[in-house]
Amino acid sequence: MSVPAPSGAGAPPPLPPGPLNSASVASAPPLSTPLLPARFWPRYVAWSLDAALIAMATSVIGASHWRYQAVAAKQAYAAMNARAAELMADSVLNDLDFGGFARQLMTDPAMHAAGLASTAALTSLIFGWIFLFALFGLLYEVGFVAFSPWQATPGKRVLGLRVTDMAGRRLSPGRAVLRYLGGGLSWLLLNLGHVIAMAKPEYRALHDRLAGARVLRDAQARMPLWAWAWVAVQVIVGFSATFWLMRAMQASMDAALAQSGAL
Repeated sequence: MSVPAPSGAGAPPPLPPGPLNSASVASAPPLSTPLLPARFWPRYVAWSLDAALIAMATSVIGASHWRYQAVAAKQAYAAMNARAAELMADSVLNDLDFGGFARQLMTDPAMHAAGLASTAALTSLIFGWIFLFALFGLLYEVGFVAFSPWQATPGKRVLGLRVTDMAGRRLSPGRAVLRYLGGGLSWLLLNLGHVIAMAKPEYRALHDRLAGARVLRDAQARMPLWAWAWVAVQVIVGFSATFWLMRAMQASMDAALAQSGAL
């Protein structure tokens, strides 16, 4: 006759987990967030944040040179406008001889000298700034992507993005350089290489394809509201800067005409 196992208050306490159970718990793999290809707009916002930081560094480091070239370009442009206004006033006095006015604009020595001075100053200002910006950008991109634990620039880090090779590994310095130079090629192609990043399902731009790289994001990451606001600010600033530049050029010409007596 079998005796039933004790139950209730008289039952012995349960045994603690054995070594096998503890080892299996300790060896359980940690949960990881799956990664997906990053889409166009988060990538653009990340790039624009990085570009703003690099632009500030470029402007501050070369401030004295940029200021000198900007003043020289402004003075040359003012001299060119003043001389053009004088020639226009002469054409008005000569029975509206605008054909002669056009010929004088092309052959006048003062106009030619002012135009050369303006072109030289603007070339030094614009291309010098772009060169320094590109150099800083190369060091910035390769340093953060190939050597930092983030595998991403600060802009990408804020948006939860990272750059890897096609196997998900860290990008080598050589590939990071190639990827950066490929981005320059996209600029020369009127940004067509960047627009390719809109193509599903990989969302890889031209420079990603050239370097065998991809940009990934956390599967749960979403474009934050402040990022859309940052895009809107850039659009507003772009239109405002264009409008201001057109108004400034018109005001300069009007002032030159008024000074010459043509108005």
